[in-house]
Amino acid sequence: MKSRLEILIALPTFIVITLLLVVSAAAEVWLQSKQSEEILHEQAYILSQEMQAAWDFVSVNQDRINTDGDGSFTFKGLHCSIAGTSIGALFTNRTDYVIRYASDHPRNKANLADDFESDAIDYFRSNSRAKEYCQTNFLLSDAEYYRYAVPLVMGSECVGCHGDPAGEIDVTGYPKEGMQKGDLVGIASISIPVDSHKEDLKAQIIHRVLLSTGVLAACFLTITLVTRRYVIHPLRKVEGAVQKLGSGDMSTHIDVEAINACGEINVLSGQFNNMASELDALHKHLEEMVATRTEQLADANETLAEQAAKLEEMNRRLTENDLYKSHFFTMMSHELRTPTTVIRAYIDMLEEEGDLDDEARRNAVKAIRTNAQSLSKLVDSILESARMEAGAVKLEKTVVDAADIMVEVEKTLTPLAQDKSIDLQVSYGNTPLFMADANKLLHILENLGSNAIKYTGFGGEVSVSASLDEEAGEMRFVVSDNGIGISEADKQVVFEKFKQAGSSVSKPVSGSGLGLALAKEYAELHGGSILLESALGQGSEFTVCIPFEEPDFGFE
Repeated sequence: MKSRLEILIALPTFIVITLLLVVSAAAEVWLQSKQSEEILHEQAYILSQEMQAAWDFVSVNQDRINTDGDGSFTFKGLHCSIAGTSIGALFTNRTDYVIRYASDHPRNKANLADDFESDAIDYFRSNSRAKEYCQTNFLLSDAEYYRYAVPLVMGSECVGCHGDPAGEIDVTGYPKEGMQKGDLVGIASISIPVDSHKEDLKAQIIHRVLLSTGVLAACFLTITLVTRRYVIHPLRKVEGAVQKLGSGDMSTHIDVEAINACGEINVLSGQFNNMASELDALHKHLEEMVATRTEQLADANETLAEQAAKLEEMNRRLTENDLYKSHFFTMMSHELRTPTTVIRAYIDMLEEEGDLDDEARRNAVKAIRTNAQSLSKLVDSILESARMEAGAVKLEKTVVDAADIMVEVEKTLTPLAQDKSIDLQVSYGNTPLFMADANKLLHILENLGSNAIKYTGFGGEVSVSASLDEEAGEMRFVVSDNGIGISEADKQVVFEKFKQAGSSVSKPVSGSGLGLALAKEYAELHGGSILLESALGQGSEFTVCIPFEEPDFGFE
């Protein structure tokens, strides 16, 4: 396994790294070659510009050179061709560069074009806009040169020596060629040896190969050592542990730190240790596992018992609800019977027509009216609750003035408050008109107000107020008292049907238990709510929150 695994890991890695190094070296050689060629081209270009500058200088200043101090013209034998050829020859003698002027019809045979220069002249004649011509690795005197040429074009200052008439002898003693301005006179030829550049490139290649070889050897050695230390050795330890486990030694474990396990081998060793531990536990502690399962079954049975207890509690609550409903119907019988009995008693009194005076009659009629109203409201509450359960109650929104609502509330609550000498305060300030179901809103406030009076002792205080909360966008109606208050436990049930604060099946409190439930449902029909703040002995405060909806009167 050892040799095969090392080869399988090292060989592909070695091949990939070798290919990468070869590609890198080839790219480096290509880049160096291109850079060397660019350097040669730059050097040749600069030299050609200098030679052209010398040619142009002598050409432009030809008259000044041949004019004596007295203004007479005397040809000195110095012209552009002589100057350029001499400068090129001097530069060539001092360096290993070759710089000269060339033409395919020179006046001086030394300027006769060679093969490269002839090709350059033909190229410039066929491409009048061409500015340069070059060739790499051109053999010249058995050595390789970079050849570069630029065109020399006939200018106006050259007409005196090379223009019309053709055949006329010019000042230099040569017949004129009859050339025209813009014609190609010849070329400036630059030859730069490339041996030094090739030597530099060769040295760089050798250096790159040696460096790449060193890197390759280092990589191969590193991969071999790392593979042997962190892969081969740990895997052999894992293999031995597997063999021991297979032979029945369930206590076998792998020391991860001792074998230098990393990465996936570390995970594999950990999983092996976990498996060995599980097998050892299964082999040695089967009875404990059975006991654990038994305990789990006991827990399951306990859970089932708890569920059964919860079901029993639910049944108890359902039974209690049935008792509350029975209590409700009993209470309704009482509540219906009481005003009915009073009404019948006062009717009997009126029918007897004994010695009743006018005040007694008025009191009897008042009592009949009051109890009849209570009976009517009770029946209405029962019917309305049934309609709410059936989903038949709908809002009938109209434009509501809070002042009107509060006046009606005050009319209803004042007699009740006077009977108990309760100080009733009704306030509404300057509230705007809004959209709501006036009857249901009035029912909410009358119910909360009558409850406040009902649970407030003689001489107590009850207040009802209306205001607009602009920030919350709500109409708020607050009913507060300083009565007996409501406990935390009763706060959870006062808004439920058939239930009342401080009431139980065994100790009922007078009332239907529908008032607050209906009030809450009416508020929620408006999209609002009823908030309750109360504590035993400190009174209660009910806040009715109705979303403010501004009436649309159709005005712009």
